[in-house]
Order: sequence, then structure tokens, then C-alpha cells
Amino acid sequence: MTTLSFKNGQKEEEENKAEIRPSPNQGCGCCERCKMNQPGIIPVRPFLECDKHRPYLCAYCCLDCNVPICLKCTKQQHNKHTIGDIFELNENASSGAGNQGRGPYFYPKATVVGSRAHNCYEVIRRQANKQAEILHNIVTDVLQEALNSVDEMELRDADILEKYENELKSRDAKIDGNKDAEVLYQRDEEVSSDKNILSGKINFRAPRFLKGMPSTKEINAQFGIIKPSVIDRRTSKDRELLSKPKPLFEIDSQSKYTLYVRYFHSNKILQSGTGLELYVLNEKGECLETIQTVSGIDMPAGLTVLDDGTILYTDYRCKRVRRIKSDRKIEEFATTEGKPNGICGTRSGEIIVCLQDCHNVQAKVVWFDHFGNLLREYTHVYLSGPTSVYENINNDICITDENMRNIMVIDKDLDIRFVYDGNISTGDVSKFTPRDICCDSIGHILVADFTNRVIHLLDEDGHFICYILTKADNLSYPHGLCVDKEDRLWVAERFSKKIKVFQYLS
Repeated sequence: MTTLSFKNGQKEEEENKAEIRPSPNQGCGCCERCKMNQPGIIPVRPFLECDKHRPYLCAYCCLDCNVPICLKCTKQQHNKHTIGDIFELNENASSGAGNQGRGPYFYPKATVVGSRAHNCYEVIRRQANKQAEILHNIVTDVLQEALNSVDEMELRDADILEKYENELKSRDAKIDGNKDAEVLYQRDEEVSSDKNILSGKINFRAPRFLKGMPSTKEINAQFGIIKPSVIDRRTSKDRELLSKPKPLFEIDSQSKYTLYVRYFHSNKILQSGTGLELYVLNEKGECLETIQTVSGIDMPAGLTVLDDGTILYTDYRCKRVRRIKSDRKIEEFATTEGKPNGICGTRSGEIIVCLQDCHNVQAKVVWFDHFGNLLREYTHVYLSGPTSVYENINNDICITDENMRNIMVIDKDLDIRFVYDGNISTGDVSKFTPRDICCDSIGHILVADFTNRVIHLLDEDGHFICYILTKADNLSYPHGLCVDKEDRLWVAERFSKKIKVFQYLS
């Protein structure tokens, strides 16, 4: 059996040789690993599954038993033992720390992904607990405000009742001391009526609590949603640019003039043009579905497809963002101040929309949550006519601006990273006219330059790499771009009614 151990901060590999690490005891005897003849030796296996609680993974370790354990083990058999995070121990061991009498458990490099995954789950738990705490504080504030109003009401009513009782007692005393009591009583009633004072009796209606009707749907909307994780295996960083892009195939567009193309799912794409319809096409160009949209003009201005298959598009004239659900029902997602144009979804579940200026409303880029609530907005002197938007793998936001004729890239803190002017200083192109923009799995930024009929390729830091496609590649007025999960580039040509697919990475 091949084992890995640490001595004096150095990793040693021993083959066919058993080594027993020092341990304060021989285990608790409650799990299979404690019963091993060599409890200090852990086989080299990434993502070790717990023997008792499969398929739970061993993300922790019992420092008393010197064995890896899962989350359930920490709450059951090992709940009274000293528990450590197995990934933190690995990191400490690799730096020479944590090697004092109790050997750490070593996992291969592949478990770095597992460590990050484990950490992200903890982040989600902390965020959910924090959100629950916020809602709890809001409910507590509402409750305290209601109780304070009851206290104020009680004091106010007590003062009023005491005042009325004193007036009645004073009147009764006058009646008892006067022989002509009936006349005085009537006169007092008249005086009391003029002063809006009760006479004879006090009418008291007790306050009531009218309960609200809280619903799970409303509470979920206030709490938020947890977007499910997506796991796929990629080695895209090892991929390189081909010396010349390879044409794969081309299909016919269903519109007279093609605007956008978006990767849908299962090798299908969503195509829009100068019409109210959206088309779902396969790689053979067959139209599998036609979706009728609602729009103030004759076409959706911007288009995006979320991970769950939900379609969002912008209604430019009506200043609406509309959502097409899986049953193809169309509902209003959000209203905007300016005219909405480009749109995209982010990995965090937010929706980014480009707004062009309208009736003294400055051009801006805005963020919505999953429910259509406005989160934040971004304006800048360089932002005049945002047309298309896309999130890169490093969380940068890439924005094309048809008025400024440039590409602006901002980071997650909304600070400008760089502005790309189309490489016009070289004289290779003139009058940079960026239309659609997208990014691939490596972080490349691809921009459709409509007038010059080229596709610009930049790295994630804004450095120009090359014109990946030009007129020499039979490219004609590119307008829409998208990259699918295989990093194939789909280009929608506006006037030729063609959608062309290229392979540009090895």
C-alpha cells in the first residue's frame, strides 16, 4: 500500500512499508478506521467517503482518534472528541506547521477543489444565517413597535378614563349637595355636552389585534433563494488558440435580419431577429420551437438565457424586462427608468441590464435580484449608450457602448479595469462599432465589430490578442455572439441570414 506522511514538514512517500504515527490512544472503537491495525495510515484517496454515512465525505478529522470523519460523525460518535478541519490541517502540514506528535492527513492535489467546495458551502450557510438574522431583527423591531404602541395606548386611555371618572365624581358631588338635583343634573348634562364630556356612563371599546396573513411565498421572497451549484469537469486553462479558426458548420437564421444568438442547452441555441419571434434551433438548423414575445417594438432589444433555462429579454420602447418561463408564459420581470438594451445573468443569480438615456435619465447599468428588485446601478462619464453586457469568469463586467465606440470593463467593486477603443490606433480598423460581446471559459473577451466585419479577441486584462475572424474568413457584418460549453464560437450575421460556428481553441 502506498502511503504519504509528513516528517519535519517534508512529504515522504513510502511504498510497501507500514508506518504507525504516534497517537494519544488507539481510537474510540466506534468506527471502522479506529479498528484498523494501523490507525495512523490513511490510504491515498481523494474525497474519502465515510464508512458509516455514505455518501457523506470526510471533511473533518477526529484529533483524538486520528481518523477522518464526516459531518454526521461530528454530531454522533465523535461529538465529545476534538474535531479539526481536514483541509486546514493539510494546508498547515504543507507549510511545515501542525506536525507536532499527531500526523496530519494528506489528500492529493485534486482535493483542493473539494476544499473550495467545502468552504463555499460554509459561506452559503453563513449568508443564509445572516439573512435569517436580519429578518428576525426586522420581526423583532415590528414586534417592539407594536408593543410600544400598546403601552402608549394604555397610558393614554388611563389618563382619559381617569379624567372622565373625576368629572363624573365632581358632578355627582354637586348633585348630592343641591336640593334641586334634577334641574342641576340637566344643566350639568348641557354643560358636559358642550365640553364634549361624557355624562352618566363611560363607553370603552377595548383595542384588538388584527392578525396579518403571512405566506411562505412572501417570506421566501424576502429571505432569498439558494442557486444550485453546477459541476462540470474542464481543463480549459490547458487549451490554446488555434493558428487559424476552424469553420465547423453554418445554419440558416429564421429571421429576415438576425440580431442575437444564445446558447440554450443540449446543443441548442436561441435566436432572435427583427421580429417578435424567438426561435429554438438545433445544430442542423431545424427550428424546434417558435416563441411569440410581447414587445413595444418589432423585436426584443436584448436577450439572455439563465442556467435553469429561463429566458429574459428587454422591451426597449415599453421600458420593461420580461421573463419567459419553462411553460412559455411571459411575465413582467422589472420596469426600468431608461430604455433597456443588453442583458445578461451572473453566476451569483443577479441580472444585469444596460439602460440607454431617456427623458433626462442618464445612461446606466443596473443590477436586479432574482425577483426583479433593483439592487444597484452604475453610471460613468465613459458610459453613454451601453448596448451589450457579459460577465467574465473573474467576475468582471464587460460592457459595449455604441455611442462611445468602446468596451468598458469594470470589476465586482464597480471600479474601471480598462477601456478598449477597438485598436484603432494601429490603423487596422476604423470607426469601431461594437455590438455583441461574450467571454469563454479561459477568460477571453470576444467582441463583434459590425462595420469592420471582424471579431476582436482580448485577454481578461484588456490586452489585444488578434482579430480571430475577419472578412478573409467570409465574415459578413457580425451582430450576435455566444460561446457554448465546448468553447465553440457562434456568430450571427445580420444580413446574410447565416449563423456560423467556429472552433478557435485546441
